Amino acid sequence: MTKLLYIFLIPWTLFAYASQGQAYAEFPYDSTLDIFSQSGKKGIKNKKGSIILKPEYQDFGWSNGYKKAIGNSLGYQQNDLWGLMDNELNIITKPQFKSLTPFTNDLFITAEKSKYSKVIFYGLIKPNGRSKIKSIYRNLYPAANYLIAANKDKQTIYFGVLDADGKTVIPFEYFHIEYLNKNNFIVTKNNGSKELIKLNPKPELLLSNIDSVSTFKDGVAVVFKNGKQGLIRQDGKLLLPIEYKKIEWNEGKQIYVTPLDEWTAYKSNGIKLSKFYADSVFYLNDSLLVKNTSSFAQISNIVRNEDRQVFHAKIKGVFGEKFILEKSNQIFLAKDSSEIHLKKFSTKTSWTDDLFIAQRKTYEGYENVIYNKSGKSIIADSAYALGQYLALKKGNHWGLFNHNLQEVIAPLYNHISQNGNHFIVNFKNQYGVIDKENNWIIPPLYKSIYPIDESHYKLVDNYLMEFISDGSQKNEADLYFDFYDEYGIEINTQNQSRLISINGDPFTNYKNGVYNGHGNLGLLLKNNSQHLLLNKSGDELFRINDYDTIIFTNDEYLIIQKNNQWGFINEEGILRIANRYDSVRPFFNNRSAIKIRNSWGFINKQEEIVIQPYFQKVSDFENETAYVLFNGKYGVIDLEGNYIIEAEYDEIKKEKGFYLLRKAAKWGLANKNGKMLSYPSYDDITVEENHLRVKKYNTIRILNLAGNNLIDEQYESIYYDQDQNIFLAKKKSKREQVYLTDILNGKYP
Repeated sequence: MTKLLYIFLIPWTLFAYASQGQAYAEFPYDSTLDIFSQSGKKGIKNKKGSIILKPEYQDFGWSNGYKKAIGNSLGYQQNDLWGLMDNELNIITKPQFKSLTPFTNDLFITAEKSKYSKVIFYGLIKPNGRSKIKSIYRNLYPAANYLIAANKDKQTIYFGVLDADGKTVIPFEYFHIEYLNKNNFIVTKNNGSKELIKLNPKPELLLSNIDSVSTFKDGVAVVFKNGKQGLIRQDGKLLLPIEYKKIEWNEGKQIYVTPLDEWTAYKSNGIKLSKFYADSVFYLNDSLLVKNTSSFAQISNIVRNEDRQVFHAKIKGVFGEKFILEKSNQIFLAKDSSEIHLKKFSTKTSWTDDLFIAQRKTYEGYENVIYNKSGKSIIADSAYALGQYLALKKGNHWGLFNHNLQEVIAPLYNHISQNGNHFIVNFKNQYGVIDKENNWIIPPLYKSIYPIDESHYKLVDNYLMEFISDGSQKNEADLYFDFYDEYGIEINTQNQSRLISINGDPFTNYKNGVYNGHGNLGLLLKNNSQHLLLNKSGDELFRINDYDTIIFTNDEYLIIQKNNQWGFINEEGILRIANRYDSVRPFFNNRSAIKIRNSWGFINKQEEIVIQPYFQKVSDFENETAYVLFNGKYGVIDLEGNYIIEAEYDEIKKEKGFYLLRKAAKWGLANKNGKMLSYPSYDDITVEENHLRVKKYNTIRILNLAGNNLIDEQYESIYYDQDQNIFLAKKKSKREQVYLTDILNGKYP
């Protein structure tokens, strides 16, 4: 309440103070006169206090807020309208204008309401109040010695430029006109393209197809086009071409330019293809490259070596002959920069080679629009690509359409998913399986359906009974079914298991035990401490009771554990390596890493210790080599334990068949056989599918898999386009100072 009182008391106090006639202000052009206020109105007194003009006015000066007299004229305001008086305080025009602003010392821009409508018209009057330019324009505003004017033709407003006599010097055919100074104007056409025009005194075209131009300072301005910048002189001469990321003109004293980043394309074999200049680049397909600069994207045809068009948007991809654009979080389709579809989509879009699936806003929410490559479209509540089909939701039901957007399966289902040539569907809250002709393979009688392969299914009915069916026959489980890769298990109510075929036929009788893992030898069942190994045909390979744990490996030896000691058995369950070790790992290259008293070594399958256990850490053997940790340093050994790479590294990592070697903060590289390709000299090394990426002093180079230079130049970043099998390497531009003498001589970065 205190704050509100304060707000309301301020204007009341000012009003009371002014009403006593005690507020004075110097008159705009005569120091012997003062403006005074009384009862909210203004008048004029002389220094002796005699009233020259009674307090009948709202304000003196001009409607733009400027208070000084112009020439021998002064504006005044009464009843919210403006009029003109001379320096003798004689009224020249009655208060009839909505606004009154100076144009020159003897010309004034007026705005007055039409007699027949609420439209405001603008014109120009002389100091005597007579019209210089009739009030027929929708707007007038000064531009040095010219006037930018707006006029209406039918339903469209057009802009042009008049001189002080009202003569048209730039015709009324533009969407917008902006004054830059030095008689330079930037005009915008109805198609959005812009031109730089100089009145000299006739219109002279300096530049066309530009985005904008800065105000001219010291006779030069920065010109903008497609996200790039150049420097232009006021006579239209380009001092710097429109090819820079940024141009800074420091009051005519210093010029700084930042070129566009340089991109170089290389073939996968390191052969240089071409250079591009942009903020970023990427390939759309085999022939089209996108060059992004600021908020613009240029499409270049690299086969024809030509720039096709520029979009003021991000390029997301291509669909058929159309480009997919993103601007202001909306998606558009465009054939080219002059033909952009007006339909707007949300960023929730997806596309394949054949379908474009987009979401757009409606009065009721959102809908999905799907286009195929021929331009045909269909509308749905939801949609997604499903292999060679399109799943569409209309209302609450899903159906299938082909890529010609023809109906294959009518929208009848609450859910639909593909399994080979079949479709699992939910019909009236029950699951079934149909074929492509919408015939029932398995009727909708089940609570859930899980595919086993492309023709067999596990069915669960409403009573939680489980079945296996291909539609022609059905087998019921005693309790439930489980499948593990190619192995099927049926479990009964006594928690017994038997091996079954993919259609549910049993291979074996029920055996005590539940699933405990599978591998290349077969499937393992466990019943308390007993382990049972069955092969794919259901044959019993072994049944043993001696071990706490059995673990499959990639060969015929299985890892066993008993009383926290580890060893190996074969596929017949015969102990081959006694469980005498603290830990073991599977065999690779006929070597198994074994741990004894916190130290690691290696044995062969004859349980001969081929490498004594004195390492703190080891890897498995691969390509007959393994890395080890000894006395806090890493090295690489061969199958006999001989060092291929001495244990002198702080870290060794295996990555895609290579050894990465770190010493202090630097990385080196050895191949899978331990051959040294590079001693530690890089800040980082990345092993990629067909090449090595190395980083040093914040720059990137590419090596081939033999460690030889593939791209020897140093770049800030290098991207690999896997689809095109091409490298894109970037050199970041640097801000440089340019001297005017060099520019005039045609020398610039």
